Order: sequence, then C-alpha cells, then structure tokens
Amino acid sequence: MSVTAKAQEIPEMTDSVSAFPDSIFYPLDKGSDISSGDISDNPMYFKLFMPLVLYGSAVSEAITPDNIIDEENDSLLKIEPIDNGYDPELAKMIDETLVRVYLEHPELVKMTEEELRGVPGIIPISSDMLSGINLKEIKPGESRPSEDKNPDRVKIKPHYWKVFGNFQGKYTQSYYSENWYKGGESNHSILGQINTEANFAKNHTTFDNKLELKLGYHTTEINGKNTFRTNDDLIRFTSKYGLRAIEGWYYSAQFQGYTQFMPVFDTKVTTKLKSKFFSPAYGNVSVGMDYKPKFKNKNITLSVLLSPLSYNCRYVSVDSIATNFGIEAGKNFKYTIGSRFDGNVKWKFLNDFTWTSKTQYYTSYESVEVNLENTLDYKLSKYFSLQFFCHWRFDDSVKRKKDKEGNLMGYGQFKEFFTLNFNYQW
Repeated sequence: MSVTAKAQEIPEMTDSVSAFPDSIFYPLDKGSDISSGDISDNPMYFKLFMPLVLYGSAVSEAITPDNIIDEENDSLLKIEPIDNGYDPELAKMIDETLVRVYLEHPELVKMTEEELRGVPGIIPISSDMLSGINLKEIKPGESRPSEDKNPDRVKIKPHYWKVFGNFQGKYTQSYYSENWYKGGESNHSILGQINTEANFAKNHTTFDNKLELKLGYHTTEINGKNTFRTNDDLIRFTSKYGLRAIEGWYYSAQFQGYTQFMPVFDTKVTTKLKSKFFSPAYGNVSVGMDYKPKFKNKNITLSVLLSPLSYNCRYVSVDSIATNFGIEAGKNFKYTIGSRFDGNVKWKFLNDFTWTSKTQYYTSYESVEVNLENTLDYKLSKYFSLQFFCHWRFDDSVKRKKDKEGNLMGYGQFKEFFTLNFNYQW
C-alpha cells in the first residue's frame, strides 16, 4: 500500500502514517487494494492520522480470541458501526497495524488513550455525529464546494436606520424637623426621562430624529396641605434632514417643536393657571448649513447648525395667559422670522464621565431667545449614575416678572438638578 495523504501539523508530534515506511502497514495489505482516495473518504482511518496513541481497544483486539468481546476495555474513541462505510474487517486490520507499530517502535508513542481523553476538546465520535458527512480530500487553501448545484443566494441588506434610546428614573427625598434652626420643607421628588433617536444615513443623505420626554414631581405644602407640583415637564421633538455638500458640511433643514404634559398653577392662588399642554407650544423651522466634523477621538461628537433663515412661532390655547408668553391680547398665535444657531456637543472622558451640551440661539432682530442646557453624568455601574443638569434661559420677548417684594426681575431664568439615576438603554 502506498499512503500519500498527510495529517495536519501538530507541534512536536507527527501522525502515525508519515512516521513509518510502507512496510509497517503489512496488515492492511493482506488481500486489499487501498488507495489514498479510499483513505481520504473513510473516517475509519483517523487513528492512523492522529499523533501516535496507545489505544486499549487495539491491544485488546490483538490478545482476545475472536469469539470473546471485551466490553470493559472497549474504547470510547473507537468508531461505532455506521451505515455508510463501516467495515469490521478493516477495523480489525487497522488495530493489528497499530499493535505492530507499538511493538516495533514503542519510543514513538506520544500518549496513552487515557491521557488523550483528558485533552480539552476531545469529543467521543459516534455514528450520529458522522452520519451524512461526506469526507473528501481538500487541498490546502481550497474551500469545500457546495453539493447544491443551485444554492440559494443570501442577500445582506445594509441597515440605513439606527434606532436607540434610554430611560432615566430619579428620586430624591429630604426631611426637616419642625424645629430645624434654618427652617425648611420636607419633600419627595421624582423625575422620569426618556430619550429616543431614529437616525438614517445613506450615501450623502442624513435624516436625524429625536424625541425627548421629561416629567417630574415634588411634594410641597400649599395653604397647609401637602400637594404635588411639577418640577420638570417637557415634550420636545427635533427632526433634521441633511444633504452632504463638502467634507463635514451638509445642506440642512430642521424642524423642532416642544410643549409640556401637565398644567401648572400659581403657588398662592391654586386656581390660577400658569401653563398647560399646548399653552405654550413652540415651533421652529430652519434652513442652513450643518457642520459635523469627524474627530480622531471617537468619544467626541459635534453638530453645529447655522440658519440664516429661520421661522419661529408660539401658540397658547388659553386666552387668559397668552400675554404671559409675548402674544398680543386677544390672539393665541405669534410668529417671527430671523436667524438661528444650534450647537450640540457630546464628550465621553475618563471612561465614566459624559458631558452633553445643547445651545440654541434665535433672534428676530427685535428680541432674543437663548437656551443653554448642560448635563454631566458620572457612571457608577451599568444601571446607576450621578447626574448634574442645569438649564439657563433668556427671553426678552415676554413681560418681566416680579419677585416676592414686587420688584421686576431680569429676563434670565435658571434651574438645576443633582440626582442619582437609574438608567436603562436599548
């Protein structure tokens, strides 16, 4: 017999076939005409192509009479009979060949069968595992050809949409005893926030959509009774379309609208309405250029929208409070045309810190409206973080309000939160 097949190389080990001359395989030559093609097609030859192992089944086969079966020493690595290709006589000749190798070259035995069983990754071979497998010789560098003459084509469609979001839940509790030397008001505060985004990008076109929902309450005492009041309330939707002009610059059109969920009443006169859903509601449509540079630091993202032409409007559904939002008496709607600037920055630094800043500036050349929001997150774990949020607002198109002493206050407004958050992302 002439064996030409070669086993996969294993460091410091060699396969049984290539270690010996053809004469050692005398038992396989007894009346059989075996070619290398037969060997490559038949998995029964695996023992010959493995690094030389002392198989107990081969030794048992050699010393046991033909009419006695030693079930106790029967090897787990011995191939079980299979419907296609199993030859008991061939299995016996392979065992006799291995025994001949053990006797003539014992120094080449690399390990025993028990040691082989302990090698990670060794799996007992059964007929179920080999059933239906067509083992054909494959040259190095070639892939196994498909037996299906007409294989189904797999079409991989690119994902142009990217959808993601996060939820944040916040709770704060404070307590002051009645004799606390500075005074104070015990209260509980909760705040829920959901941000979702659906962004589209294909070739030179982008379409970004973002929905922000915030609603928070805190307990307070009004006229001797504990009640709930909102401390944050926002519904804001932003949609921006972009068409690439040059590197980093896009022709853009943006729509943004925002209002609130719940009604808010005066702290002294609880029946006096201050604001509610769609009272007010703000809308803006802007066209211009959007700048989105690519930074080497992937943890920084920046978007700057310059809109020389911007349409701004506000609507108040309740006539009695329309004048509080810069709308003329007897009207519910007001619009102006001017210019707008939008800047959005997100920077993740020191692994656990994330700074997010949103700047909006609009001018009708008669009045100015500015919103500056900053959020600093410190990640404690996968689901918890500390967050500091502050919002500064300036709007000189509305009437100036009076403080408790009756003095006129400025146009600047400010609020901030420092909270422990529960976070969930998808």
